[in-house]
Amino acid sequence: MGKVKSLYRHTFVYSIGLLFKKAIGFFLIPIYTRAFPTSGYGILGLTYVYISFLILFFSLGLNDAFFKSFTKDKKEKESSSTLLFLRFLYGIPLILILIGFSKPISIFIYGRSIPQYIIIASFIVFIENIAVIPILILRAEERSTLYVLLNTIRFIVNMGLNVYFVVVMKLGILGVLYGDLIALVLLLILSFPFVRKHIQFSLDKKLAKEMWGFGIPLLPISVLMLLLDLSDRYLMRIFKGTSNAGLYILGYQFGSILSLFVNGFRFAWLPFFFKNPDRKDLFIRTTTLFVRLILIMWIGIMLLLPEIFKVWVAKPYYPGMIVSPIVGLAYIFFGLEQIFSAPFYIHSRTKILLPIALIGFSTNFLLNLYFIPHFGIIGAALTTLIAYFVLAVLSLSISWTFHPISYRIGRMALEIIGVTAIYYFLKDLGLSIRVMGIFVIGIIIALEEWSERKIKR
Repeated sequence: MGKVKSLYRHTFVYSIGLLFKKAIGFFLIPIYTRAFPTSGYGILGLTYVYISFLILFFSLGLNDAFFKSFTKDKKEKESSSTLLFLRFLYGIPLILILIGFSKPISIFIYGRSIPQYIIIASFIVFIENIAVIPILILRAEERSTLYVLLNTIRFIVNMGLNVYFVVVMKLGILGVLYGDLIALVLLLILSFPFVRKHIQFSLDKKLAKEMWGFGIPLLPISVLMLLLDLSDRYLMRIFKGTSNAGLYILGYQFGSILSLFVNGFRFAWLPFFFKNPDRKDLFIRTTTLFVRLILIMWIGIMLLLPEIFKVWVAKPYYPGMIVSPIVGLAYIFFGLEQIFSAPFYIHSRTKILLPIALIGFSTNFLLNLYFIPHFGIIGAALTTLIAYFVLAVLSLSISWTFHPISYRIGRMALEIIGVTAIYYFLKDLGLSIRVMGIFVIGIIIALEEWSERKIKR
């Protein structure tokens, strides 16, 4: 149980760090939704889609390869230095190509020529993939507190710059991107001294080959997963226009608040299961606790969402709220998929993840082609939920064939269905009743958790 406590301690610390990173956009929603029309917010959201996709593409799967060589193979200095060298080796030519083709890229993404957004966004991507190396080292060393401290400084600087550039300088979306870029450079400068001992500008050719061999097969999987998560924004622009894309992106942003916990968990989970590959009891305990914690977060946020929107969001954006609970549920299944896919990494069977990711993406994309034209933003949210559910089921079913773990699937399914049903029963009632509902559900889940621990003792 001590190891599970340690896992979730790091999870919550990483979640706080991710909160500061994500909160840059969240806390500025009152400014953005008043400074930009829904179409402008849509353009900003599409720019972040471009950034997210390119950051993943630029990584080439090497981040996961780094973790394996740093933690499991104990090649700390060699893996850090090789990753840095490789990032410069292929990153500089790629960034020059993107800048050269910025005009046609902007037309493809926005439906209009805005090359300056693409140029700045491309620089953000390049710096991000360099700045992530010190962060990866801190994660591998489980220095989660320092990780949070650095992200807190970045958050404060980024917030201040964005407010200055957007409100004072009236630079619009360019101001948002300038703030992101400057804060990212600062993060790189601040974090480097803490990991300097691991880095020297040299290339271990043998290790580079091993990292390529481990990382490149993971790239198509990561790209498909990112397309699953982000392609609906682009399809929304095509079928329903930039304004509806803006509504959907905002509603999705509130639903994806749960991604803070899920991604914080992922940060802690990766080194955890590499260090405890045969502890199936820890896998079961981790999964049960994950579901209960995230369900409390989900219903607590979603039942208070109307009040949050009234305070935080300009009125023209209110229709986007309808997608938030559905997106939040989708992230619960995304988190479960991360747990169920661990055996593929443990047994070096990551090639199996590609067809699983392809099925998930295909499900999402094909359903979106029908659901978005007919049901708009709520259709896109439903397809996201269905796709992540399919991924979780496939990952569990296939991993069971070579690494069987007796997860408490029936109990977890009952808890998810029960809390979801309670939410839809309470969501239109008065605030006091909804708050009481959150409190009661939290008490019930806490008592259930306590009683199970008592029995095991």
